[in-house]
Amino acid sequence: MRITFLNPPFFPMFSRESRSPCVTKSSTLYWPMFLSYAAGTVEADGNEVQLIDSPAMGLDLEATVAHLRDFSPELIIASTSTPSILNDLSVIKTLKVMFNVPTAIMGTHASAEPLESMQMEPNLDYCIIGEADYTARNLVRYLRGDISSILDIAGLAFRKEDGSVDFQPEGPKIENLTALPWVSKTYHKHLYACYKKYFYGANLNPLIVILTGRGCPHRCSYCVIPQTINGHIFRKREPQDVVNELEYIKANFEDLGEVFFEDDTFTADHKHVRAICEIIIERKLKITWSCNARADVPLDLLQLMKKAGCREMCVGFESASPDVLEKIHKGIKDTTNAIAFTKNARKSKLLVHGCFMVGNPGDTKDTLRLTLEYAKTLSPNTAQFYPIMAYPGTEAYKEAIESGALDSRDYKQWLDKDGYHRTTIHRGTLSSQDLVDFCDTARREFYLRPSYMMHQAKLALCNGRERYRILRGFGTLVKHLFRKHGALAPNVRQAPTNKQ
Repeated sequence: MRITFLNPPFFPMFSRESRSPCVTKSSTLYWPMFLSYAAGTVEADGNEVQLIDSPAMGLDLEATVAHLRDFSPELIIASTSTPSILNDLSVIKTLKVMFNVPTAIMGTHASAEPLESMQMEPNLDYCIIGEADYTARNLVRYLRGDISSILDIAGLAFRKEDGSVDFQPEGPKIENLTALPWVSKTYHKHLYACYKKYFYGANLNPLIVILTGRGCPHRCSYCVIPQTINGHIFRKREPQDVVNELEYIKANFEDLGEVFFEDDTFTADHKHVRAICEIIIERKLKITWSCNARADVPLDLLQLMKKAGCREMCVGFESASPDVLEKIHKGIKDTTNAIAFTKNARKSKLLVHGCFMVGNPGDTKDTLRLTLEYAKTLSPNTAQFYPIMAYPGTEAYKEAIESGALDSRDYKQWLDKDGYHRTTIHRGTLSSQDLVDFCDTARREFYLRPSYMMHQAKLALCNGRERYRILRGFGTLVKHLFRKHGALAPNVRQAPTNKQ
């Protein structure tokens, strides 16, 4: 069969697979990683695949349709996110009418709200729930006639002959991740022309994003990918297979800046990290990489990571308030260990990208200010401040509904009129706009510190790769430092703050 895997057109530079999908203020554009993993798995099963990333390719709907017309797909599978779901379903409707082939969606929102998505758009035939790799493959096998009953496909919502919607719940998570095709090979075959368009504001670019494992053992209430796709059991690839892929990437991607391990928490299993590092060192592989980490990595392992080529860790510090950290189930009681971890990272000559979030249960004007001062104390190499984005399928979304903190369930309101973050949450006297405004203030105060600017200037002068990242990222960021964000499109009415 011929299958199109589509990252649909929406806002330019819109990143669906970010943990907080939006247009960023740092010029970041995410790889469509999960979409690519699914495409590679389906292609390896003997099918012809087209992989289109409309935001990266700069394609509007008309140009996207032209690409599909050239391929003439027999099935279209599109990626989704909560902030873009109304747009995504509209694209599905257009493609269904034009090509008259089965349509499916996947991703975080599809996994969280499969039945709602099917009911919202009659032209949507299937909704993939959870990990898409084998479910997409089995859907294709069913359409090819290799699977006799759709009821034999776990993790799939479908439309019955009478138009009603039914579903089979997701089965066990994929245990043998080593059996999946390398996503980097899928990138190289289908998206190499876009390779240098993907840009991560905290990382050396161009970069490649892969997984060494899926699932996170921690239970942070707001984190959407473990709660909708990957689950809470950390499943790992064989360390040797990971390093084999690193060697492939270095050999096949020209001018590589670094590889980013986009595992929910790469450092969740210290033995796994250690094994990967030791093989890199043993093979004398010179490659730069970064990862998502938790602020609990010991000094000796940080030093080993540095020796193996690690450059930076992306760490969710979130809040300085012990009460807030407890309420979001961060598993960290206070900031003491995080401060010690950051000092150890600096001692190991590793950079840190810090993530800070406002608008969680327990947040007040005082805790927000405390968190900003905490960010300045930690002084990571880069930082992001964002309002709580409570997505369907997460405990944070359920809490917001039950506590009355959710302003609206209108998915248009997850972004402002330009595609940037806004929030549908208020906390006490703090309105959703107050939370967005505070993030703007925090960004200015953090990045415009003389000591920070001097450090970044020194880094840029000493390293050409860092210079490109700093100049491009800051060049975009500076346009937003004194701009007010959060305004809705004219046709979207601001919901009252007491809406349940």
